[in-house]
Amino acid sequence: MTNRNNTARLIRNGLLSIITLSFVLFAVTGWLVGCAPLEPPIEEVKTAEDVQQSDIAKAERDSIVRVYRSFAYERWKNGDWETARRHFNTVLQHDLEHRENIYRTWADCFVRCEMMDSALFAYEQGIKYFPEDDYLHSSLAIMYRNGGRYEESIVQQREAVKLKPDNIDYLRAMAELYESIEDWDGAIETYDRLIELKPDDPDLNRRRTSMIRTWRDPEEYLKAMQDEVEKFPDDPDRRYAYATVLFDQGQNQEAAKEFSRYIKMRPTDPEGHRGLADALQNLGQLSKALNAVNMVIDLEPGSMPDLLDAGHIYLKLGKWVKARKVAQAALKLNPDYGSAWVLMADIYFKAADEASGDHPGYNDKLVFAIAYGLYRSAANSSDIEARSDGDRGMRILKSSELVPSREERFMNRDKVKPVGDAYEWIKTDWPEVRYIDTYLKRLD
Repeated sequence: MTNRNNTARLIRNGLLSIITLSFVLFAVTGWLVGCAPLEPPIEEVKTAEDVQQSDIAKAERDSIVRVYRSFAYERWKNGDWETARRHFNTVLQHDLEHRENIYRTWADCFVRCEMMDSALFAYEQGIKYFPEDDYLHSSLAIMYRNGGRYEESIVQQREAVKLKPDNIDYLRAMAELYESIEDWDGAIETYDRLIELKPDDPDLNRRRTSMIRTWRDPEEYLKAMQDEVEKFPDDPDRRYAYATVLFDQGQNQEAAKEFSRYIKMRPTDPEGHRGLADALQNLGQLSKALNAVNMVIDLEPGSMPDLLDAGHIYLKLGKWVKARKVAQAALKLNPDYGSAWVLMADIYFKAADEASGDHPGYNDKLVFAIAYGLYRSAANSSDIEARSDGDRGMRILKSSELVPSREERFMNRDKVKPVGDAYEWIKTDWPEVRYIDTYLKRLD
């Protein structure tokens, strides 16, 4: 009886040892497989096939999947990417039906460990088994884009947008991808959708308008800018930009209206008054344009170009003395300012031209001589453009025989200053008028 009991006990112990050993071997095998590195990823697929051929019951595999999935997420949340990857690997080995979407987090572990090829593989596997996961498509698009695979990136980003058409981030990424491959129609269309979702976002509107300006016709660009102004009526920057484009396109009437509206919003900004002055000059509304320029001068008293702009308007109006006064003010600020010398010369040239008509007399040629001396001063200035204008003015006066010749000087030796109603505004003691004496002496 004792021997029979001993024999039974030995059998039981032997069986327990075998079971224990089997369990240990299974656990060790599972641990080894779970700890196996994921490079190259294709080995994981082979391991999963081996598991599929094993006799492990589905219920047991499901239990393993649940436990290791929980472990993996916990490790991932704690920043232990290496251990999390091993646990996710175990899940993948036993989830033969691919019911668990762990691919987002699994890929993130690879990214955190700077294993980008493995991360790419994880995302590609993810969309294979979970094609309705928008995040996986968008993440794979980023991976492709970073690798310079733009066409493939666009395919994946389109899928993400298709799944989540109102996702702002997906649409922004889509627009940027279109810009990367210079698909401007696609980019503009995407920005249209973004603006529908975020109509008050100024940056979206600005980028869309900029692309239309560069890649579409001017009329479409103007329409886009007009839409922006109507959406953001209180935005002065948009209104100024719209007014400027209208002016550039030759729509001076509309430009003047928009500049006027801008001035009401920012009355102390000289740029608004400058734009209005330019548009009004093109419309021939010189008095109103002069008022706008004078506002600029009040805001920026030392601005030489604006002083000369006022002088040119006076010149167009035939107000010679006021034009000269402006030119003199500029020369007082900078005696070497060539453009002011050109303005002074233009005043005398235009005055003589209007007074003489088609047949200038010797009296008119004395005024043209004053202009010649002023063009000469411009030609000697440091301003390259003014030097060119001065040289051209002198050549025109000489070649057109608008200045006195030796013969004319000989026949009119007693006439040394211009006279008559047309020239009564000219004062004989002005410095530029005294140049007549210098010029005539060269003819003697």
